[in-house]
Amino acid sequence: MKRQRSYRGEKLGEEMRRIISELLARELKDPAFDAMISITHIKSADDGSFATVYFTSLGSDEAAVMEGFEKAKGYIRNEIGRRLGIRRSPELRFKLDETALRGRRIDTILSDLDLPDEEDSIGREVTFTELAEIIDAYERYLVFTHIHLDGDTLGAAVAFADAMREIGREAWVVVGDAVPRTLGLINLPFVIDADKAALLGFTEDQSDDDENDGEEGDEPAVPYLAVAMDFADSERLEGREHLFLGAEETLSIDHHSVSTPDSDYFFIDSAAAATSEIVFRLLKENNLPITERIATALYIGIVTDTGRFQYANTTPETHRIAAELHIAGADFVSAYRDLYQSIKAEKLFVQSAMLGTLDIFAGGKVAMAYVRADTLENLDAGEDETDGMSELLRGIIGVEVSVFLRERPDGKIKASMRSKGNLDVAEFAAGFGGGGHARAAGFTSGFSLEELLELLKIKLTEALYSASGE
Repeated sequence: MKRQRSYRGEKLGEEMRRIISELLARELKDPAFDAMISITHIKSADDGSFATVYFTSLGSDEAAVMEGFEKAKGYIRNEIGRRLGIRRSPELRFKLDETALRGRRIDTILSDLDLPDEEDSIGREVTFTELAEIIDAYERYLVFTHIHLDGDTLGAAVAFADAMREIGREAWVVVGDAVPRTLGLINLPFVIDADKAALLGFTEDQSDDDENDGEEGDEPAVPYLAVAMDFADSERLEGREHLFLGAEETLSIDHHSVSTPDSDYFFIDSAAAATSEIVFRLLKENNLPITERIATALYIGIVTDTGRFQYANTTPETHRIAAELHIAGADFVSAYRDLYQSIKAEKLFVQSAMLGTLDIFAGGKVAMAYVRADTLENLDAGEDETDGMSELLRGIIGVEVSVFLRERPDGKIKASMRSKGNLDVAEFAAGFGGGGHARAAGFTSGFSLEELLELLKIKLTEALYSASGE
């Protein structure tokens, strides 16, 4: 069902713009506000729960102005509530109006514009309550999985989108690569690629479409929320950035402790065993539907990210959630069959080739092996057939850290790391631009296979001896 356009958010935004402009002119005395500051527009949720305040500032340090707004935020919210006669004032986010900035001359930009520090560009962390409020403010969603799909990113994304569709909203899961055969149980019709998203009309930056409202023959685009599920680094979008950044607002939901949020809002719970756990809580605590299909998607997300409940990230809460999903009708029998009992013969051939490269070093504490791209091609094996290799290597007696390297057709190396000792492989992988969990992590490298093998041998040996205090 097509969403009917609401103007309440626009009216609230205009009223708040008037109030904040008056406060700047008469009451806000911070020195940062001595410059020529203009509130260009305010985008407000229809229910008034949150609003983004866009401003320009001439002849001043934008970072100082931003800090001034943050300091005055409580007072501004109180005044908005008092003057509009509303019991709960909206949560405010202040943002420099980049559109207005582009209107300046290039030489003025170069001489006067102070670029913000990197952390200033990071979005706002939200509470669990705020997470639900932000989501509820929209009726149209694009949900993004990270590249190199796994069960948790797809399971969490599918479950969230399916729940939104159950309550009559529009939601699509946008993937960046083919869904693995082992995850076919949750590869539902609303899982699409970027090209299909374009055909559905998600092609342009719709955040500025309000400027064209009222033009004859033009139907305003319905804004959508972009949700990054199980990641918070925009580099993992690979080819879908325009769809993510073209949203009215962006949100990241993740459980990885090593994350660089690139969204307007983010919720990260590193205590959760999987992002699917977070989505389960979101649905349950907001009385959203958890059908058998949704339960199956969440169960797959949890069972894969916990290694069948054997990884250290598994908690009593993880088992309780799994039990609730079982009660809700999760098809765990089909899930286990597809995930762990449907091995292609090619996987065994890949495993044999990989074991032929096995190198055990650092006093028997590290096991490292690899497979080349041409080997996979000759064996007619895909990425699915390389899953689980690092876990296999970690099972060797005495081994504390395992590394499996897969050469991609483009020459880059995908590294998968596992640990059962003192070494935090997420922290180690972060040094190569990756991340993950303390016991399971990975990264992608531009080094050649030979260069990376040599480098990892040195770095892992040093890291292990350092971790053990030897």
